[in-house]
Amino acid sequence: MTGSLFADSRIRPALLRGRSPVRWGAYPPGVIPLTAAEPDFPGPQAVTDAMTAFLADGYFTYAPPEGFGELRETFSEVAKDRYGIDASPDRVVLTSGTSAALWGVVRMLCREGDECVLLDPVDLLFGQAIDAAGARRVYCPMDKTTGQLDPDRLASLISPRTALICLCNPHNPLGTVFTEETLRTVAEMAAARGIPILSDEVWNEIVYPPAVHVAMAGMETANRARIYTVNGLSKTFALPGLRIGCVIAPSTREAIDLQLTFERLGAAYSLTPFAQIGALAALRDGWPWRDAFLEHLREMRDYTVERLNAMPGISCGRPDGTYVLFPDVTATGLGSQAMTDLLLKEARVAVVAGTNEWFGPGAEGGIRISYATSRGMMKEALDRIERAVETLATLHG
Repeated sequence: MTGSLFADSRIRPALLRGRSPVRWGAYPPGVIPLTAAEPDFPGPQAVTDAMTAFLADGYFTYAPPEGFGELRETFSEVAKDRYGIDASPDRVVLTSGTSAALWGVVRMLCREGDECVLLDPVDLLFGQAIDAAGARRVYCPMDKTTGQLDPDRLASLISPRTALICLCNPHNPLGTVFTEETLRTVAEMAAARGIPILSDEVWNEIVYPPAVHVAMAGMETANRARIYTVNGLSKTFALPGLRIGCVIAPSTREAIDLQLTFERLGAAYSLTPFAQIGALAALRDGWPWRDAFLEHLREMRDYTVERLNAMPGISCGRPDGTYVLFPDVTATGLGSQAMTDLLLKEARVAVVAGTNEWFGPGAEGGIRISYATSRGMMKEALDRIERAVETLATLHG
């Protein structure tokens, strides 16, 4: 099944250029985009079937602002069965995507002048949410070579103004899957200081054995009453356009407060019945597709990492999770933006520059590459990158 679902023939660039404005549609024909963390493949057939049947009925009614109770119950069941988070449905807050989930939690917990600790590098959504709340970013540098987080370093950044610690596990863009020991140390440190934790775990189903994802809220720690877990469908089932995410709040009280926060932000009624039907189908019947997808991604990861490390001046670690890579290109003599510009111009391949804008100050020297595509598409992209990098190495003598 894996081969047929993720074969070259499943990718339709002409169609994607019209459907995917942030990936294929952002570049002219002939450019291979390895940018947005958005798979090039259709999601589970069960989702398409459920949404098609729903459309055929012809009814397009309002949905309650808190979303379908059935969907919250299903998220609750998945959280318990797969992640060990024993959360009742009334602790599940549905959101219009995981980005909205991050914004809502930060807005609820942080005030102007507060400090929020976030990892460096990390996806831009954390910083944007902190800025929107009027709080201040406090970066905790990660080791880009090993992808690891030093809990003691994080603890040293805590001040009386710290209102929130933001984690991303598995980590975008480094692909780290944090160990239970690291997570427990951070949780207990935060508990001792009474600081809540926002744990973005949207990549939790894209983890390659023998690595194992551990949900922070599923552990027995003193900080369980202050952990907000964010999850969604976009990465697991290739469904970013459904805009379905959720927050598992520490208690019913916090869930109610968060729902009110979303309504004050104008986010009420943002979850369409159409999207929620698709989400239910994914969570109930999409797991065989996810298993095949993960197998394909593991093969793509190994192939892409091997190819990149054979190129002059490029060094790339092998991530335990996600479907993005963050190779270091500093040995080529170019910085992140210069390498990105070179690849777009000379190789006709688009990647994301490791700039402060996208990932924070610690990202410089890296470029982010998504490998959620087919073997043939990835081979062509890597062939082009290889030629451009080898030409650069020759010029630099």
